[in-house]
Amino acid sequence: MKISASISMMFREVPILDRFAAAAKAGFDGVEIQVIDEGDPVEMAGAARAAGMPVVLINLPLGDLFVGGVGLSGVPGREMEFDEAAERGLRAAGILGARFVHIGPSRIPAGHGREECLESYRRNAASALDLAARLAPHAVLLAEPMNRVEMPDALFASIDEAADMVRAIGDARFGLLFDLYHIAMNGDDIARAWTSHGWLAPHVQFSDAPGRNEPGTGSIDFTAAFAFLRASGYGGWYGAEYRPAGVTVAGLEWIDGMRGIVA
Repeated sequence: MKISASISMMFREVPILDRFAAAAKAGFDGVEIQVIDEGDPVEMAGAARAAGMPVVLINLPLGDLFVGGVGLSGVPGREMEFDEAAERGLRAAGILGARFVHIGPSRIPAGHGREECLESYRRNAASALDLAARLAPHAVLLAEPMNRVEMPDALFASIDEAADMVRAIGDARFGLLFDLYHIAMNGDDIARAWTSHGWLAPHVQFSDAPGRNEPGTGSIDFTAAFAFLRASGYGGWYGAEYRPAGVTVAGLEWIDGMRGIVA
């Protein structure tokens, strides 16, 4: 079992360039970078190599999403901003050697319909795939659903909606990001979601729900969920994308148990 740590959410007790080594020392096999603008990609690539930590996933820049805005990926009229963000993010993915690139969520803006936003997303995804062929040809782009509890106006507010888009795009370089947290927050059954859509998902992320903290702090049965994924044939990365309840290293008791489930 290969477990990556989000160093945009975890190990924030130390500067960004020190988080690669901190994650390695804590027993992780790789890292994910959800906010690439937190550091310089060349410097981060050097820190990753020095720590022996592959960069498994990065997010494209998300515009104003984190401050309550609508974001970029499926917002009519923001295609130029998306292209600029995609070029910056995919150039970073090439430097970092990131295997996966999450395009990022967006909200449905007031005054726009969902179908209009879906068409904008499709055009932006096609543009990003063209850019990736030039800047990060090794990368697989991903679409991830949010959940209706925290983002009811998300363009993709369920695993089914995001999976529909992946099928519509129909490109082997574009897949589904399967996040146990958002599935659980929607009250969906993880086994059902994987049975329906797992073949589209080359990457899995997790955090406990509710709260989005480390496993053992919420209600998700990770033993059952990970055992099911393994039995279903999943052999990829498991990305720990959570906000530690305290100091990061104080809440890592779950790692050995997880490896025992998916050994």
